[in-house]
Parts: sequence; C-alpha cells; structure tokens
Amino acid sequence: MTYVPDTNAFSAYLAGRSKTLTDRMAAAFAAGELRLSVMVLAELEFGAEKARQKLGETKFIRRVEQLRKQIELEPLGLAFPQCYAKVRAGLEAEGKKIGDRDTIIAAHALSLGATMVTANVSECARIPGLIVENWELEAPSA
Repeated sequence: MTYVPDTNAFSAYLAGRSKTLTDRMAAAFAAGELRLSVMVLAELEFGAEKARQKLGETKFIRRVEQLRKQIELEPLGLAFPQCYAKVRAGLEAEGKKIGDRDTIIAAHALSLGATMVTANVSECARIPGLIVENWELEAPSA
C-alpha cells in the first residue's frame, strides 16, 4: 500500500498528539509506504516558518527538518494536473467544494493511486475513487 498523509496527519505525527496515528505512521514509514506530498511539505514548512518568526527554534521546526531528511519528497507528476482538474471540476459541479490545499493533496494522492490519511474523512470522501483512512481512530484488528 501507498499512503499520502495530509498536513494535519503529519503535524499530529510530528507533535505526537495521537498514539494510534503515531504508531501507524511509524509502521508505514518503516515499511516504505509513506509518501510526502510537495503540498504537505510546503504547508509544514509554512507552519515551521511562522513558529520560527514568533518563537525561535522549536521542537516542531526540528522535527520538520528531520522529516525532510528521512522521507523522499513526492513531486507532482505528469498525471497530477488532469487528476486535479477532474477532482476540482467535479466537486464544484456538485456544489461540494473543499479547501484548495486539501483538493491539491487529495488529487495528488489519487494521481499516485495512494490512500489519503486524514482526520477530515467527510470532506475527502466526496472525491470519487479516493480511498481515505483516519489513523487517529483505533487501529484495525489484524
């Protein structure tokens, strides 16, 4: 399986806010199943920069820097533009638009054939063909 966690999932992982999410992310990371979307990294870097300007060096900033070194950045490939266009146009036509960055991350996951990891299941589940999982809930039984 391939997983693309959204910004909130990576933020919760980096902050250790959810043991269930942290455990699942660590296992997927160790198995080489996680992908870091360029859009997610951009948002994490934005959050780190805001923290740096306000608070100086923080644990979160160091964790974002470490994440950048540990996991390969997944660029937007050739399949992304058309996938994004279809996703956004479909959502708008149905009057079910979601946030712009969420649309980009979801379309990126879809273009990779990956499962999107998010706590925002209700919005992302509106996207036809996108598999969505919330790893902040209890882990599935093996």
